[in-house]
Amino acid sequence: MMVSPSLPYEYFILAETRRAGPIAGSVRDRSIYSAVIDGHGRRYGFVGLAGRDRNGRLNVLSLRQGEWIVAPDLIYREIS
Repeated sequence: MMVSPSLPYEYFILAETRRAGPIAGSVRDRSIYSAVIDGHGRRYGFVGLAGRDRNGRLNVLSLRQGEWIVAPDLIYREIS
């Protein structure tokens, strides 16, 4: 995926998700679910934490094809 670091990170965030799996862990006192479903019914599996650059921006350049960010800084990949 070709992305520019100047693009707003909001372009890479999945909004309106709901949990779809068991709790896989926690970060900042919030649960990490093993899977989520977006507003269109697509399912995503948890793959890791999103890093930030030295300016505090989410590092969207580290995302692979089919990966999206879910707050707070979680990376999920489409699985369905």
